[in-house]
This record gives sequence, structure tokens and C-alpha cells, in this order.
Amino acid sequence: MLTKKLILRHLKSLCQVLAALITPSAQRLRILVTCFRHFVAKLKIRGFPRHTGNNDSTTLSPADCCTVPPSASGVRCPPVKLLLPLHNQQITSASAASSTQDVLLSSMPIFPMPEPCIPQQYIPPQPVLPPQVPNANPSSVPNTNIKLVPFVADDISRYENRPLVNTARRRDGIPAHTIQFPNESCPWLSGHWELCVHPEGVLYLHNKCKSAFTEATVDSNMFGFLDRCVDALDELAKTKSVDLGADNIDLVVQLAQNEEGEVSCYYYFVDYTDRILFWLHDRPAEAKDDVFSGLQGVIDLSHIRYSLESEYWTHCEFYPKHQMDRQEIIKELRGLVMHASTEIITSDTSLSPFDGDELSRILELINHLKENASANDPHSTCVIARFMHYFYRAKFFNFCGLPCARLEADKSVYKDDKNPHPLTSSASFALDVMLFWAPQSHLEELRKVWVDECINTPRWKDFNKNLMTEWTGITIYSTVMLAVDVSFLAVPNVNIGQSQSIGIIVTYLSIIFITGSLIVSVLLVRQNQRYGFESADKATEFLSHMTGTFFGVRALATVHSLPYAMLMWGMIYFAIAILYNVFKSTTVAMLASVVGGCVVVTMFIFWFIWAAREFRLFEPLEKIFPSRNTRP
Repeated sequence: MLTKKLILRHLKSLCQVLAALITPSAQRLRILVTCFRHFVAKLKIRGFPRHTGNNDSTTLSPADCCTVPPSASGVRCPPVKLLLPLHNQQITSASAASSTQDVLLSSMPIFPMPEPCIPQQYIPPQPVLPPQVPNANPSSVPNTNIKLVPFVADDISRYENRPLVNTARRRDGIPAHTIQFPNESCPWLSGHWELCVHPEGVLYLHNKCKSAFTEATVDSNMFGFLDRCVDALDELAKTKSVDLGADNIDLVVQLAQNEEGEVSCYYYFVDYTDRILFWLHDRPAEAKDDVFSGLQGVIDLSHIRYSLESEYWTHCEFYPKHQMDRQEIIKELRGLVMHASTEIITSDTSLSPFDGDELSRILELINHLKENASANDPHSTCVIARFMHYFYRAKFFNFCGLPCARLEADKSVYKDDKNPHPLTSSASFALDVMLFWAPQSHLEELRKVWVDECINTPRWKDFNKNLMTEWTGITIYSTVMLAVDVSFLAVPNVNIGQSQSIGIIVTYLSIIFITGSLIVSVLLVRQNQRYGFESADKATEFLSHMTGTFFGVRALATVHSLPYAMLMWGMIYFAIAILYNVFKSTTVAMLASVVGGCVVVTMFIFWFIWAAREFRLFEPLEKIFPSRNTRP
């Protein structure tokens, strides 16, 4: 009985819920039908207007208030009240049982809906015009705050993120009698801006009136900010007594927009008389585009000038429009090349950024440049500026003109760290002993090239040539030793079936080390072919990445010494296998001969080691336990 009552109660509750769900659906259907009727009436009015006896007059029924001409604008509509049900309204079972529809209607909010009506005046449709390209007029540019940021010529993004060719666009043909072929890359160009083509082929913009330069990668939207930035810098320059209209002053700007829409104007000024770059704002040392290139201890202004002059020559290479005194500059460049050639010939530690062959070719180019020294040729300007940049950059890195100037390429201008970390020194000593002091030898060679985290390009190339020669020779030795080890296992007296034999075990160890030496040599040769003959900048990045660990340069020196060390261990294990098989079963005479030969060879080896100081075993011990007889 109780079960029956419970079932009836649940059925009643279910019916109430269904009624609550059906009622909003019915209400929605009623609203849709009403809207559909208005829509049909509107179509009838537009498609079949009602006419009275007079053809000149048109009468509209009250339902015709929704009629709108197709091109009418400025329509003003009175509100119409429509009832919309709430979807999140909670309804109790008791109220739903009494009057579900009334509850729903009372809970429906009243939203005003627009009711269109006919405007008083008919406005004809306007033709659609193409979007106008913003010009350089500052009044047409939106009032956006532009941040002025100093930067240098090396940070001009000319070679990064170059635009790609749009293969979807093509010209159908060339019209007849076409003799003018203007550059259509920047159709939005206006004002005093003109297109210039660099000898490398890149396009850049030049403003004759303001003596300003910028890259041609700006789009039509960013072009609207150019004159605004140039005018702002011009006004600021006048307050600093800098005249952009002067023949010896140029301005370079580059616009950039971040994700938030903020526009930054990167700029620098060029003084052709003093051959430097300057700015109108203070430039902090921790700027992103560091003028000092990460060089430590830069304080003297005369030292900073070399860096700014190297940036000046980079600017002249990027924008070869200025007329310069070529005869004097060629004479100066010729003197620099002749002095560097003399250093290369007479010294092994020359500071020249070019080797002997390169300097000879540069001297030949200078002789050809003297022929058209009076002409304003952008190609010659680029050639001169690029060579001058390298020489003045080398002067900056070598602290030229200071008491602490670097005079030899393998000498540091900083104080050595004589107190290394105990863990580093202990681990290095252990590795040196295990690897026959090969890491120490490679470390000294690396420190002659990677001096103060700077690279001299000729010395870097010579260093990599020596590494290639060493690893190639080790590869040949490893191949021969691998063949000898395998042949030794094929000797009838060597019983391979006795896998526990000492001779077999050490032979296998020899094969493992020889194979490891061969593999590491091949990998290092391949790596050296990829990175060893790069430019100085890329070589610096490579060495910074390789030495940026806890052990620093020692880690790279250890890697370079692995082929030699593993080859040595392979040869030692092979010698042990030979001696074991000889001493295992031979006559007394044979043993005496072999022992005598081993003693003589060992004495010669240790004598060579002692004479050549190849393995500096006692130097670390002397530092740890200094002799009492040593005078201070």
C-alpha cells in the first residue's frame, strides 16, 4: 500500500516537472510565431505596396510601421514589449501544481524591443570607397604615445625577419612602349621620402629634407608615424643645439610595435665630422643593445669612442648616401692594412682581425678604390666602411690608447682568478691524471684563442686547423689499432673460448677504448667542420655556449682531449694483453729478452716525458706542498 502511494506521488511530481518544462517551450513557440507574422507582413509591404486611387500617394496600415527602405539610415524605433522566459528560474512543486503558467508569466522580465518606422527623409546609398592609405601628416596619425629609445647601428634589424615573396600575385604582361619602370614596393610613400637601393640589394628610405633614414620594411600603417617621430626628434635636437639640416648630421629611425599596440621609435644621430654616433637621451650601460658588447672595465671616454666609431662605419655601410672624403679615408685604411700585414709577418701574436692572405687581397682592393676615389659610389663606400669597422672594433676590444692595452693576442688584460673553486680544481686534477694530461694541453691552447671571452679570427682558424689535423691523425691510428686488436684475437695461441682469461678481457677493453676514440674523433671532426670556420661573432656564440658550464673552458678542453686519451688507454690495454700472453708460457731466455726490452722502452718513454714536461705531474703537487727552499 505504501509502495503504491509512493509511486503515485512520484508520478505526480514527474507530471509537474513536465508541465513546467512544456510551458516555457510553448511560450517560446508563441513568441516565434508572433515574430514570424511581423516578418511576413514586412515582406508583403515591401513586395506589394498598397495603392489608392491616386497613384502619387501611398498609404500604410498600422502594421506597415516596420517598413524600411533598403538604403534608409538614421531609423528611430519605438520600443515594443515582448515577454521572454527566464531559464534559471526555480519553481517549486506546489506553485507549479496550482498555476504553472501564471508563475512563469509573472517571472518573465519585460525587455524593450525596437520597432522600426519610416524616416522622414530618404538618404540615397553612398558608393563604397577603397580604404585610404595613411599619409605622413601627423594630424592624420592617431594620438598614440611614441617612446623614443636610443639604439646603435649593429641593432638595425636588416637581416632578420625579411619579408617573403607573395607568389599569389603576378603581373599579366608588360604594356607596349613601356620605358619607365618605377619601384612599386612602397605605393604609400609620400612627402620628402624617397626609395634607395643598397649595393647588396636591400631597399631603404631616405628623407632629403630631414636627413633621415629608415628601413623599407615598414608598412603603410607604421609609415604614418615616421614624420611624427622625425619631427619630434628634430624639435628635441634644436633644444640641444643640433641641426638636422646640417650636412654633417643624419638621423636613423626604426619603428617597432609590441603586442599591446605601443609604438617605439628607435633612433640614433650620426656626426660625419667626428665620425661617431650620439643620442638625445641618456643611454644606460645595461641597455639591451649594449654598445660595449659585453666588454668589462670600459670606463675611459676615449675607449668608448672606438666603439662608437665602429658603429659609425656600420652606419656608413648600411646607408651609403653621404659624400665623404674618400682620399683621406683610403689613405688611413691603407696605413692600417700595411701595419697589420707587418705584424702578421713578424709576430705570432698579432692583433690583426685578418690573416696574411686576406690583408694582401684587401691591399689590392684599396689600389682599385683609389681609381674612383672622387666619385660618390655607394659600392666603394660599403667596401671602405666594412673594413674600417673591423679595424676599429679590434681597437675597442684591445683597449687601444690605454695603459692596459693588449699588445699580444694571447694575453689577457684582466687579473687571473688564482683562487678557483676547490671542487673544480680537484676534479680537473683527477681528469688530467686519468687522461694523461691531455686536457691541460688543450686548455692552454684554448686560452690562447678564447682570451677574455673574445676571439681573434685568424688565430681561431689556425686553432681549428690544428684540431682537424690532430683528430684526423688519431682516427687513422685508431683504425690501425682496431685492426691489430681483432687480429690478435685470431692468433691460435689466444684461446677465445676461455672468456675469463686476462688476455682476452684486456683485449676486449682495448677494442672498446679504440672504438670510443674513433667515434669521438669522427664526431669532433664533423662538429669542427660545421662551427670551426665560422666568423668571429658566430664562433664567440659557439664558445660561449660550450663553456657556459660550471667547469667553463676546462669542460671543452676535456672533450677535445678524449680521442687522444682513449687511444692511449687502448694501446696500454693491448700492451698488457701482449705481455700477459708472453709471460704465461715461454722459456727463460724469452722472458729475459722481453723483460729487458720492456725496461728499455719504459725508460725511454719516461725520459721523454721528463724532458718534454708533457705530463706536469709535479706542478700541482708543488703548488699544494711548496718547497721550503723556495725564496719569496
